[in-house]
Formats: sequence, structure tokens, C-alpha cells
Amino acid sequence: MKRCAALIDLNGTLHVEDMAIPRAAEALERLRKIRPVKFVTNTTKESINVLHNRVTGCGFRIAKDEIFTSLVAARNFVEQRKLRPMLMLAKEALEDFDGIDTSNPNAVVVGLAPSEFHFEKLNDAFKLVLNG
Repeated sequence: MKRCAALIDLNGTLHVEDMAIPRAAEALERLRKIRPVKFVTNTTKESINVLHNRVTGCGFRIAKDEIFTSLVAARNFVEQRKLRPMLMLAKEALEDFDGIDTSNPNAVVVGLAPSEFHFEKLNDAFKLVLNG
């Protein structure tokens, strides 16, 4: 069975921060009439819940399960390999890793989190990476 869907980036395509790009909602609805649509983003500064609230707040009719983020991919990777990551993520992104064991870490997950990028934390992450 052949499947054909449109993969659409969110930030910069449909919205910029909390502002919808003009006529993007109308274009999206026209596209939905002719093919399935999924949304992808490489943002790591906020959780899927925060992101979903942002895009729906901009007026887009998007279900949370239509969005695939790099943090969702990272969580899937961590779960599949039973890793215990050190999380270098912004507060707004941490909920995407709720329930993941982070004790005695054996991996590092890095996102856009300037407040986490200080010598002590970077040194700890570096040591984890060096130790495999």
C-alpha cells in the first residue's frame, strides 16, 4: 500500500514563536483536504505539550499526536536502549522525559538549554561520553 503524506515543519513554516504566519492556517486546511499531514520539528527548548499549546494558541487545528519532535525521538531512543540519561534540557522540555530513570547516568541528552551549559555540568557530560 502506497502512503503519501505531507511532513510540515512548525516553527518558521506555520508560526514564529507565538505568531501564526499569515494565511498558514488556511493553507494547512486546504492541504488537509488532499492528503494526510504530520508535523515535525527539531526544537528542543520546550516539551511537546508546551509546543502543542503554542501552535493551537496560534489558531492551528493540530492534534498532539500529529506532532513528532526531536525530544520524542530522543526519548524513544533512550527507552529502546534502556539508557539512563543525564538531561541537559530547559525546564520547559523536561516533562518529555517524565518517568525516565536518570540515576547513575550512562548517556547524555542535550537540548537548547543555555542555563545548563556551565562548566560543572558540561564536564560531567563530557566524562560520561568519554566513558562510553
